[in-house]
Amino acid sequence: MTEHPRGVARRLVEVTRGGDVDPRGESGALDVLIGPEHRDRLAAVLRELVVATADMMLCRADAPGPDHAFVLDLRDDEGAPVEVDQLDPPVRALVRALLAELNGRPEDIDYQLDLALRDDPRFDPVDVLVLALLWTVGSIEWCEQHDAPTPGWLG
Repeated sequence: MTEHPRGVARRLVEVTRGGDVDPRGESGALDVLIGPEHRDRLAAVLRELVVATADMMLCRADAPGPDHAFVLDLRDDEGAPVEVDQLDPPVRALVRALLAELNGRPEDIDYQLDLALRDDPRFDPVDVLVLALLWTVGSIEWCEQHDAPTPGWLG
């Protein structure tokens, strides 16, 4: 029996919070990449992480609602602004998936995740997973510091 994507996402978050940012290690947490349906499983896990991150980010918003649009202020390591179109295609698609969820367009998430996981030898899908995990963990830590709720399934 295959574990539900939320269960896999929860394990990956636990591994990442434990300091193992590369979940390819001995923990075996990257079993989402094993088997013929690994791409579908990975997409499902990424979707859970994106939705959880968006839910936690919405806790920071003053007045989320239909008349508000969310944007992300992307910065490089030195703090300089980065245009979304300058990002590698998988990262750009992951950013757009998060924006789709934040802006109430869940139908666009799967399309963007499909782009993020497109077969391209220049990009490793694990890098996309690690980035999504870092966003999720960062959001959990923010919520813990500000006594804000986190999705119950992550607990």
